[in-house]
Amino acid sequence: MRDKSSVLTELAKAVAVQERQASLPERLCHAAVAVMGARGASLTIAYTAPHRVTLCSTDDTAARLEDLQDVLGQGPGPTAYRTGRQIRVTTGDPVDAGDVRWSEFDAAVRDAFGAITITAIPIHPDGDVLGVLTCHHPTDSEPRLEEDTAQFLADAIGVALLKDPDQLATDLNGPWASRAQIHQATGMVVAQLSVSPDEALALLRAHAFAHTWSLAQVAASVVAGELNFAGPDPDTDPSRRSPRAADTTQKSDGTNQP
Repeated sequence: MRDKSSVLTELAKAVAVQERQASLPERLCHAAVAVMGARGASLTIAYTAPHRVTLCSTDDTAARLEDLQDVLGQGPGPTAYRTGRQIRVTTGDPVDAGDVRWSEFDAAVRDAFGAITITAIPIHPDGDVLGVLTCHHPTDSEPRLEEDTAQFLADAIGVALLKDPDQLATDLNGPWASRAQIHQATGMVVAQLSVSPDEALALLRAHAFAHTWSLAQVAASVVAGELNFAGPDPDTDPSRRSPRAADTTQKSDGTNQP
């Protein structure tokens, strides 16, 4: 698996170059395409539930693939959502009959596109499957990311977009000093990457998830200048060591202070 810091740095830089007027789901979905070396992707939550919603499709092919899976109720996306397992498959091949689980989907893809390779990655940062990141690739392409690295990327995006793990969410209700530092760090990431405050906070959350830090610890590292989302060389990235600035000490009133 590639180093987590380098993957998150690449994701942050890919988010930063997206159109500013695009929504956060759109920017993260396009960034995932860039990091994974895919042709396009869709991000869908609650895949098999009545309130299923596709937050973003980066191109017409991705949108059509999502529509087919929604209408037919079958395909790698719904299967990845139900099983919690990552799926990479080539479908629509005029010679190969395809996966028997998705015979109608395979025939529909063949009619619409011919053969295409699809990677469906369940998003489950804390165990529960929240949605699926579904990417499409040319059939002759090799995966740019190993399976576990692609899974880490999808889970980090899920943390940024869909929900906060409990250990991260509690930071926002902590002492005033911690909240102020999170706000300051958010502003610094805004300046580093020219992203919106919501997008900057989402990236801080994703970094915290990746390194099992609290959000306050990540904010402390950013404020101290030990962590720069514009990207130091990953070999010198302080996230590889225990962050000095993120250490906490106990105050006399029982609260933690960075």
